[in-house]
Amino acid sequence: MRQTLPIPATSLVGRDLEIAAAANSLRRENVRLLTLTGPPGIGKTRLALATAHALRKEFVRGVYFVDLAPVSDANLVVPTIAQAVGLRPLSARPLIQELEDHLARESVLLVLDNFEQVIAAAPAVAELLHAAQPVKILVTSRELLRIAAEHNFPVPPLSLPPVLADQGAPR
Repeated sequence: MRQTLPIPATSLVGRDLEIAAAANSLRRENVRLLTLTGPPGIGKTRLALATAHALRKEFVRGVYFVDLAPVSDANLVVPTIAQAVGLRPLSARPLIQELEDHLARESVLLVLDNFEQVIAAAPAVAELLHAAQPVKILVTSRELLRIAAEHNFPVPPLSLPPVLADQGAPR
């Protein structure tokens, strides 16, 4: 199994329920695109990475992390995904078609991080999902992609630990 998931430097605390819920959503047959939404800094990327790590053994052909933070042109999303999965174009065919063919028989999970700045690439994601049936995609974004296969997973803020009323210290 191939994977390109970065290993976080610190452990993720306080998100066990969200990791389990997101992983369970992606295990459902009818969920092929799960978008983790929320404001900046809420932990979408860390939650996506933890969820992908939890699922990595279930995607026998690999789990691929696609960092879209440095990408501002929606036309570069497909080449960035192709590079992440190790696709080297061999023909003059459109890259999206080569990527679809490359992934058509693959049980893979693509993690597309920071999609909000390339939201215009959402139709390419829809096309990829349609053509490469076993592929599942986990997206982090401040906004929804607004495509038919999408399931929204709003990332809640971390809850504060209960406070002891008489001591004012966390339990």
